[in-house]
Amino acid sequence: MAKSSRTIKKVGVLGASGNMGSLSGGIFAQADIECVFFARSLDKATAGLEAAVGQARSDVLRKYIKAASYDDLEKEIPSCDWIFEGLAEDMAIKNEFFSKIEKIKKPDAIVSTVSSGLSIRKMAEGRSENFRKNFMGTHFYNPPGKLPANELIFHPDVPKETREFVYDFCEKVLRRVNIITEDTPAFAGNRIGFQLLNDAAIHAEKYGVDKIDYLIGPYTGRALAPLATIDLVGLDVHKAIVDNVVAHLKDERIDTYKMPAYMQKMIDQGMLGRKARGKGGYFNRDAEKNKTTLNIADLSFAPTKKEKIDWVEKTKQAIQDGMYSRAIDLIKNAPGEEGKIVRYFILGYVAYSFARVGEVTPEADGIHGIDRVMSSGFSWLPPSGWVDLFGGVKETCALIEKAGLAVPAQLKGLKDKGRICRVADVSKFLVGR
Repeated sequence: MAKSSRTIKKVGVLGASGNMGSLSGGIFAQADIECVFFARSLDKATAGLEAAVGQARSDVLRKYIKAASYDDLEKEIPSCDWIFEGLAEDMAIKNEFFSKIEKIKKPDAIVSTVSSGLSIRKMAEGRSENFRKNFMGTHFYNPPGKLPANELIFHPDVPKETREFVYDFCEKVLRRVNIITEDTPAFAGNRIGFQLLNDAAIHAEKYGVDKIDYLIGPYTGRALAPLATIDLVGLDVHKAIVDNVVAHLKDERIDTYKMPAYMQKMIDQGMLGRKARGKGGYFNRDAEKNKTTLNIADLSFAPTKKEKIDWVEKTKQAIQDGMYSRAIDLIKNAPGEEGKIVRYFILGYVAYSFARVGEVTPEADGIHGIDRVMSSGFSWLPPSGWVDLFGGVKETCALIEKAGLAVPAQLKGLKDKGRICRVADVSKFLVGR
């Protein structure tokens, strides 16, 4: 790779009062890069600075971050080498600021958006050639201090040397795990992750919130159970992601992406999850701070049930004991409807992921880009890791068929020789609780 003459000495962060803007901007500051945090007021920008300092747990960041309001754009942006946009997930708001930035930025300044799934091409429509040649998505995952994934979605006009520079800079300077991603709704990680999350929300209407989060909990290869994850993300953010996919795409599992009606009622009542203090989401706290769970039928809360199923408890214990083969055998052979549900979700995740190869990530990358984003962006056991744990391609295909799911050609066509997954130590994603 030819060495680029570009340097990144100063970064302007738009939307620095928001969680993603402030924490993503903090990643640049942690690399000893001068940052200007822009927000609607100096107080809000200062709050963003404090959030970045809190993420790093280091007062040293104050040396690199300057708080500013949007009134200071014309003063600061012309000297920025990178403008990092972390505004609300709203195309109109983003375009309003891109119009301002385009007129005052340096010709070779990079402009990137941290959007979690809006079209990069659409955002650059009507913009100058110079803007398009330096425009891309840099989708950091939240919180970026703990989740290093970075989906890179380059506008088609971005030249090779700029792509190589950004990839190299993000990897070596910002310590990101880069995943080259196609410009499709929700990109790669959210496209796959939110299919499972929304499907869990659909199943919760029949089986209950506590049971679904118990069955599809951390022992199935994720840091947090699915409905608890939706509460963490926020139901409003969940809606924006799944609605965007449903509006623009059609695939073999699009019906599982249609948000159930009760979730809209929750949103209408301000039950957005952890951010909605007092109102909660799928979970809440009572007056004594005890955990309560949503009753979907009437959107009331009741004390959380302690679910307990023998084979699930044995699986968790096997994981705690480091007996991963036994844990996988228990999952493969788990009895009853609960066993079928667990296999449906795990195998559905594997099948849906492999079916997206060549659509959300370049075909040449195989499953490996998707593996990286699911492990480093969601803290989920990567899909090809499940193939290895289940005993290889042939065995996994048979399990998918038995679960009543379609086997993707991208999996069926793989050679069944040795380990597929390149993510190290996938057993760490199996948590015995």
